[in-house]
Amino acid sequence: MKRLWLAMLGGAAAAAIGLTPAARAVEKLTLKVVKADSEETAGEDGKAANAVDGQPDTYWHTQWQDASPAHPHELVLQLDPPCKIKGFTYLPRQGENDNGMIKGYEIYVSTDGKAFGRPVKKGEFERSKEQQSVGFDPVLCSFIKLVTLSEVNGEAWASAAELGVIQEGEPVVSKLELKVVKVDSEEISAEDGKAANAVDGKTDSIWHTQWGDATPGQPHEIVLELKHPGPIQGLTYLPRQDDVENGRIRDYEVYLSDDGQHFGQPVAKGTLENSKGRKSVKFAAKLSRYIKFKSLAEVNEGPWTSAAEINVVPAGK
Repeated sequence: MKRLWLAMLGGAAAAAIGLTPAARAVEKLTLKVVKADSEETAGEDGKAANAVDGQPDTYWHTQWQDASPAHPHELVLQLDPPCKIKGFTYLPRQGENDNGMIKGYEIYVSTDGKAFGRPVKKGEFERSKEQQSVGFDPVLCSFIKLVTLSEVNGEAWASAAELGVIQEGEPVVSKLELKVVKVDSEEISAEDGKAANAVDGKTDSIWHTQWGDATPGQPHEIVLELKHPGPIQGLTYLPRQDDVENGRIRDYEVYLSDDGQHFGQPVAKGTLENSKGRKSVKFAAKLSRYIKFKSLAEVNEGPWTSAAEINVVPAGK
């Protein structure tokens, strides 16, 4: 179920971050797949319903085992209740495999699920594992159709971890805008390991704690500020993507704060799988401006910490 995050705000909380009455009135919304031209259900669990199940580790994938139908592919979603929307969100499949990552797209809307008319938006998604948002003029509708025109590697497939819509009254943020406000250690002399690399949207750059002139030990921490504060319910961590494991986080804690000074008790802690794939950490949704990610131990017991990308998950995604 897609519960758009503004619906979780009470009046006082919304006022605290300056939201308008229209933004506070955004309803809870459910999305349901009513049509898919292709889905893989034999070779893997690639059913279309995975694209709206709220789980970023499942995904819709077009057929590839017994046949590989070519683009265009389409997925039609029904909105319950019908509402005025002004944007669409696409989260590509997570992990190391990018098969089906959508490049060219068109988006259509309809009141009856039959007449879709001309696209309200068309273009190309970036080659990125991050969620991407596209905006268009607000329109009242009951159905939205995604048509995929091409794949990043020129293949026949399409895939999506999560699809969503942006209701009128919500901000259209193409990317979650984060900035580093504090880090206990970063390597800036022996390599480009500055902390800002963890939020630059590039998977081939990394934050790495100091190792050139000194090697401070664990724990290490990085504090990020959200440009648009709101309820968040998770954090994602993408380890460095080269063949070196140095700094790959094993044990961690996550903290939230409104002022960047008082973080209290961790909202999540645990142990991450030792792999290069993107890791997701979930916790109870909370209105926050700052998030602190603390590394307690590295997979090989080394003193370092590293990250290709760190991001947050808005409530309802």
